[in-house]
Amino acid sequence: MKKILSVLAVAGLASSALAAPALTLNEGASPAVFANGAGSGFGGTLGSGSISMDVVGSNLVISFAAGGSLNDLVAIFLDTRSGGFTDADMNDNADGGRRAISNLTRDINDNGPAGMGAADFGLVIAGFGSVLFQLNAGSTDGHLQFEIFNGTQNISIPLALLGNPSQVDFYAAYVSDSGYSSNESLPASPGLQANGNPGFGNGEFGGVTPASGEVDYTAFNRFVIPTPGAAALVGLGALVAGRRRRA
Repeated sequence: MKKILSVLAVAGLASSALAAPALTLNEGASPAVFANGAGSGFGGTLGSGSISMDVVGSNLVISFAAGGSLNDLVAIFLDTRSGGFTDADMNDNADGGRRAISNLTRDINDNGPAGMGAADFGLVIAGFGSVLFQLNAGSTDGHLQFEIFNGTQNISIPLALLGNPSQVDFYAAYVSDSGYSSNESLPASPGLQANGNPGFGNGEFGGVTPASGEVDYTAFNRFVIPTPGAAALVGLGALVAGRRRRA
């Protein structure tokens, strides 16, 4: 059956108002494609790339298509349930993936979009593949909980693991293994793109951070999980249309 995949780009401003949707409706088996990123500090890998989401059976499938050479780490922050954690809550340096998800820019905190809840899961996509971590507070190396690894730039995640959400809010950043941040994001965060790469956040490499002294990601995307009833309704409409054409 066809699935309704509602996609909303959400502005993370103080009003938390919805911005114009990236895609209002995507019918059919193809995934919803989010290609509303910006920034080219590391060559546009994320800024000119895209993230796709689809529900296949009881799993959420997330895929990344790079807009340039995938030499660094795409860090995707997923809000799927109540609660969650911020950059200020976590610091895990056991490996580059954990470092990217728990302490994106090495020497300062990174602020997630206003209007989006704190992230519950962190997904890292790189040349080695895709790895999902469940987030938790702490500063001990290895404290982030490993969940799933796949050796390609796509991953299938059980919806039950995510808390059986009705929607997934997310944003993505692009950072080196050592914590040197680019000005690339998906969706676009104009304040971030208006400056150079934040780098390590200490100004040593010429990157200009926002006036707050922290890196601010100000927008997020929303993927609405199709409900069985909605999928059945679309399927029925397709069946009726097919019969009319044959008549």
